[in-house]
Amino acid sequence: MIIVTYIYGGIKMEFSQARINYKHDYGDKDILPKSFCTVDGKFFENIKIKDIHGKPNEEFYKWEFIYSMIQSGRIPSRDYIGAEIYFPKGNIHSDPMKIDSVVFSDISWIDYYRKYRNNPKDVDSLQKVRELAVEVIEYKRNDKSIEQVFSSQVKGAIKEPDSPFVLGVYYDAGRLFLFKRIKDEITRFDNSLSFPTSQRILEQYQLEITDPYYTIPTLENLSKIIHKNEKADRSQLHIEDLDIVYTIQDDNMKNALNSIMRVLDSVSLSNEEGYMILIQLIAMKIYDEKQREDHGGYIQFYINDEECYQGSLNVANVQKYITRMKKLYNEAKVYYNNILGENKIVWTQEKHVKVANEIVKQFQDYSFVRSSNNDLYQLIFYNFATKFQKDEKAQFLTPLPIIDFIVKIVNPKAGETICDPCCGIADFLSKSYVNADMKLDDCQLFGFDNDYNMTVLAQLNMLLNGDGNAVIKYVPEYGTINQKYTTDKRIVTLNSEMHKSGKWDNWYDETELMQYDVILTNPPFGKNRSLDLSNAHDLEVSKLYELYDKYTETNPKSGLDKGVVFLENAIRQIKEGGRFAIVLSNAIMSNNTWPFVRQWVMEKIRVVALFDLPENVFAETGVNTTILVGYKPSKQRLTELISDDYSVFTRDILNVGYKKKTAKRTVKFDNDYALDPDTFETITNTEGESVLNEDFTQVTKEFKEWCVYQELELKKMFLE
Repeated sequence: MIIVTYIYGGIKMEFSQARINYKHDYGDKDILPKSFCTVDGKFFENIKIKDIHGKPNEEFYKWEFIYSMIQSGRIPSRDYIGAEIYFPKGNIHSDPMKIDSVVFSDISWIDYYRKYRNNPKDVDSLQKVRELAVEVIEYKRNDKSIEQVFSSQVKGAIKEPDSPFVLGVYYDAGRLFLFKRIKDEITRFDNSLSFPTSQRILEQYQLEITDPYYTIPTLENLSKIIHKNEKADRSQLHIEDLDIVYTIQDDNMKNALNSIMRVLDSVSLSNEEGYMILIQLIAMKIYDEKQREDHGGYIQFYINDEECYQGSLNVANVQKYITRMKKLYNEAKVYYNNILGENKIVWTQEKHVKVANEIVKQFQDYSFVRSSNNDLYQLIFYNFATKFQKDEKAQFLTPLPIIDFIVKIVNPKAGETICDPCCGIADFLSKSYVNADMKLDDCQLFGFDNDYNMTVLAQLNMLLNGDGNAVIKYVPEYGTINQKYTTDKRIVTLNSEMHKSGKWDNWYDETELMQYDVILTNPPFGKNRSLDLSNAHDLEVSKLYELYDKYTETNPKSGLDKGVVFLENAIRQIKEGGRFAIVLSNAIMSNNTWPFVRQWVMEKIRVVALFDLPENVFAETGVNTTILVGYKPSKQRLTELISDDYSVFTRDILNVGYKKKTAKRTVKFDNDYALDPDTFETITNTEGESVLNEDFTQVTKEFKEWCVYQELELKKMFLE
């Protein structure tokens, strides 16, 4: 979530806080002494803000919104907004329509408006009012459906101003809906909520989903949107001039990505080669933005029209652009060597230049650093890494709500080493960094994967969310099943003779394997991803694990579930006093095939929590899953805890906040919102956001409360 704050009158305040202040000052009053802005060009006194039953009426919410707009700095002062603004319907002689509130780009509007109201035939003054109007607002108090209000009032109001861009606002007892009109087209302000092909207004504008308060643009931002295309020369742009992306599902971003894909296809670079060009350019853009944010200056990641490739590289303006990009690459390489160490962009190859031009062109208007980046890397994965996603390697994304939940439960903190032994795109590591309020040291974060492309994406992920210095290593073939990281920063391969049955510390030299304070992982599991014991190589690797011995003793089969292997792998790699969370097949934790696994786990660690997830939560696998959380005490302490019959926290997670959706053979997860049982409208939180239908928040709260009554070392790990 992005919480946008502004300075007003020397006070830093959020819109939501301004609402709280208004309710504190006027919530118990029936009368508002004086209007906060003009009403039809005049200030009004003694405004009734309660109905005959003493409940807030429409006026109450109108002044709540205006008060909050002023106090949060969305508008510089009351002079920029007017209530009950009249416009003629159609021609100048028509009966006027009343718009509840209008925000204007200049305070001179009031003089023009008063002239027009005193003389309705003053066409010039009316035209000036229309030109200065940039935002229209309608208010209601839960007595009409949003669909009805949108059709009868908002659509009409948003058409009245003559500005090329108009913001439309509907505010209903705290529920906020934002719209925009560009020329003659009306959509949601957040493009991801608009589905123009739908025939039903409710679906076309996703009117059941509210807009958070922090997405209300300031008057300054509205001005930038209106005039953004007037500045043709992009060499004079600061980071503040770039658009913030509140959701990566924004139609503009989708179109940008589609354009990049088309160019990649056209030059036969929709492959690893083109994919690496994309990753490196994104890294350069992030570096550029972070430099401008820290040190000021103009954005360097841009391309002007005259710099675009038009059939020849031997053009002065094209070379000017290439020189600028080379310089930016060399500067960024110093900081992001993991991603930029080997230059994949050949500026003498026309097809590379074409691709680079398109990527820069499509991304240059957006700020990745200032935007919500929770799902930027996942979007890139879905759009560009699908070709590198291999089912046999189980390279599937873990949905972010589950990652966020696990990280909050396990509670990684500053000073701890954190590892994901099959990291994919490193979501667990990036979330750990973010949730620790950026107090983790990137150098203490370790991720390993057996696919090179995933490790590059992981590095990009950590660049977006950290400082880009996490230890991300490519370990081919079996990955960390048989390859380990040492304390002296080497990758070593375990030997099935020397290290069989978990004897991993058995070395002839001084090799010491790295152990970690925290391990968080969602490894491959399930029958289709088992180690094949009829395969000589798989068999040799399996022998490294004690659970292989127990498996062949009790229930020998042809395949050993990798989930079992990674479970032992995690437990062996955490320090004494360390903790872990792992996503496993529910079968491993419950059915009759694996009782020896559960017994072995009980002998090695203190089981802290078990969370059963609903069916098909990982849509690609179709396997029911369980999250196992535990920590590793000393052997003596574990014996004491078992003797005391320690408690285990268990919960079934029924709602995860998203639903599986398949479109054009692509699996994605759409938000699932909580509904008010009486109105069937989405429930909103204190920031005006539609609340997801999820159990994670409540379960996390219950888990933390349970921890309070457990042993001291558990409380220190999971609460402090």
